Amino acid sequence: MSSVAAALGIFRDHPAPPEASRSNPFKLSSTLDEPASPVEIEQAWPGGGLPEQLVDAWTTARQARLFEDVDYGQWGLVLLSPTASAQRTGEQLRSRADDYQPGDLVIGEFLGDQELLVLAGGAGGGSRVLIALPLDGRSDWYAAAEDLGQFLESYWQHGGEKYWEKPAVS
Repeated sequence: MSSVAAALGIFRDHPAPPEASRSNPFKLSSTLDEPASPVEIEQAWPGGGLPEQLVDAWTTARQARLFEDVDYGQWGLVLLSPTASAQRTGEQLRSRADDYQPGDLVIGEFLGDQELLVLAGGAGGGSRVLIALPLDGRSDWYAAAEDLGQFLESYWQHGGEKYWEKPAVS
């Protein structure tokens, strides 16, 4: 498992994507909020049971805007705050009960479209990162990484491109 704090630190230290990885014309920048407190996380998610990697993310930055298109706001990823994550997770569990499963945690949303970043199977045990599509069932969602740290590192290395949509090169 990659360190989530270290992966977020890359965005803090290098807010623009690496030039070699960029294929889009937007001016992109990353901003990270101050850390969330344990009390804030507990208030948003009473009872705990959250994956350690998600708590690590929130105690590094309450919310993060990664590779956001600074001119038009139509590109990038918002890692949701604990409160926004709890609200969005509840909404999805209610409105898309056939696709979302208990233990799924909505932790981010992509700007300019309706895709969501989901930590699947997050309560208690292992988890993986999925990209939930707005109109497609769970079987069509993208598996983007085995853990949040790995996802963040790959997202940075690809300059904010949706690397999970590209077929693997063998």
